[in-house]
Amino acid sequence: MHRIVRSKSKAVPLRASGETSPVLAAGKKIAKHCADIASLKKIVRNAEATQRLLRMIDDMPVAVMTVDLETFKINYANETSKTLIRSIEHLLPLKAEDLIGTSIDVFHRHPEAQRQLLSSGNNLPHFARIKLGSEVLDLQVTAITSDDGLYLGPMLTWAIVTKEVEAERRIIQLAHYDTLTGLANRASFNERLEASLSIPGNNLSLLFLDLDGFKLVNDTLGHPAGDSLLRMVAERLRGVCVEANTTIGRLGGDEFAILSPFNDVTAIKRHASCIIDALSMPYRLDNGQQVQVGVSIGIAMAPLHGLNAETLCAHADIALYAAKAAGKGMFWMFSPDLEAGMQHAIRLEAGLKHSLQSGEGLFIFYQPIVDAATQTVSTREALLRWHHPEAGWVSPCEFIPIAERSGLIFQLGAHVLETACRDAAGWEDGARVAVNISPVQLGKGTLLQTVLNALTTSGLAPDRLEIEVTETAIMEGRGSVGDLRQLKAIGVQVALDDFGTGYSTFSALRAFAFDKIKIDGSFVRAAVEHADAAAIVRAICDLGKRLNVVTVAEGVETRAHFDRVLEEGCMEIQGYLFGRPAPAERDLSAIERLNKSPVSSAG
Repeated sequence: MHRIVRSKSKAVPLRASGETSPVLAAGKKIAKHCADIASLKKIVRNAEATQRLLRMIDDMPVAVMTVDLETFKINYANETSKTLIRSIEHLLPLKAEDLIGTSIDVFHRHPEAQRQLLSSGNNLPHFARIKLGSEVLDLQVTAITSDDGLYLGPMLTWAIVTKEVEAERRIIQLAHYDTLTGLANRASFNERLEASLSIPGNNLSLLFLDLDGFKLVNDTLGHPAGDSLLRMVAERLRGVCVEANTTIGRLGGDEFAILSPFNDVTAIKRHASCIIDALSMPYRLDNGQQVQVGVSIGIAMAPLHGLNAETLCAHADIALYAAKAAGKGMFWMFSPDLEAGMQHAIRLEAGLKHSLQSGEGLFIFYQPIVDAATQTVSTREALLRWHHPEAGWVSPCEFIPIAERSGLIFQLGAHVLETACRDAAGWEDGARVAVNISPVQLGKGTLLQTVLNALTTSGLAPDRLEIEVTETAIMEGRGSVGDLRQLKAIGVQVALDDFGTGYSTFSALRAFAFDKIKIDGSFVRAAVEHADAAAIVRAICDLGKRLNVVTVAEGVETRAHFDRVLEEGCMEIQGYLFGRPAPAERDLSAIERLNKSPVSSAG
């Protein structure tokens, strides 16, 4: 029976044990309703936040897509994605409007691997670049997870980076390759050399190349012609250096290098000969002109000649130096003797620099040039001689090239000019003085001032000074003719030395109006017994008369030589028959002491 609880209002029956009262039930319903309302509000708020997020993503400049994890179909793509898809629709089997619902497989040649990657959040994030036809896509895949860390699916952000990739490639190209020839540049070549040498037991050969005659082409025909020639040289090197693991580099200017797998002396020498033959063939430039250059090669082998890049490069450079000194179009293999010779040259350079600073050991010898008709001295040629405190008398053939390479030739040339002009100013017979000028001194714009300084200091009249130059200096020195014209303008005479020994003799005569032509002594000495040599001497003398140029026969050592060149029409004579080079009187005692010293040799 129900118990009745009385109250002032009305009686409320209570449920038996185990039953829920209507009030509690109603309260629960209200609570549940409120909870549903709160949940609904939360859902609404989440939906609104989601919509705001999606609108933000839609407006982002980054392309975003999401993929359904079960079907691997695209279930969301923002507007940027659709815009980019429109730009590459011609490369895809779909349109931008059909992107939603399309399988992600359309972007991949091997979708199985891509699906496996996207199937687990443990594989993410993932970065990749995809080549799609002519375009490159940059892709980043990240994992979308729930609050409790459950992997819900992948989100892809992507961009078309074709131009950026091209720019990156261009930067790499500029950093590692020569822009003119496409060959490895110096830095890249050195990196590959070091990498090759770091491999244990790796045998290889290093070749340094320097073009012979390139400066003439570049200076006379212009830099575009020089660039065209360098590109063709690079192509020929590619054609002849076809072995695997070969690296060709341009170190700068007309200097090239080759890293070759040849490790046999005979094989690398044969290869060097092939390179010389290939590069020495005529070239047809872009402007239609035909030119010809040669090449000198220095070779060092690893591990025979060095175990590290620095040593190997130094030895290849020494070998190249020897190849150029031996003559054009040659190759030379490094040897310890070459290194000893280089060290000797370094010591001579230091000694020459000291002599210039101290004034010790440098002397001017003079050899007379006589008038063929009167046999009186018309000119004396100034010839530089040098005594080294340890090496003794050093031949000009040895120390002049050292001075030219080191740049000491300018100081040395000024010293000879000043001394010779000062001595000539005191000669009672009024003879002229002839001074040889190095090709290196020409074309620099400094020769005129050097000559003016010597003339002003000595008081010598300009017409008593002769400047002697070789035809090689005329043809290979840019600006050399301009320098000589400046000298003639102030009254200095100019002579062409060693005429007949070069490859462009008559071009030199056309390029400049010389006052004298000095016939090389080899023709003079041969003229006595060989009719062809005599004919050459006669032809040069006739040419001199037609051009109103004095002809000088060099190397006249005997009466027979003299009689022959006199018969052929030479106007002046130089040689041992009329006098050997001799020092100025003030230097006689000093030279006598030096000649008695233990280190001296015949000078």
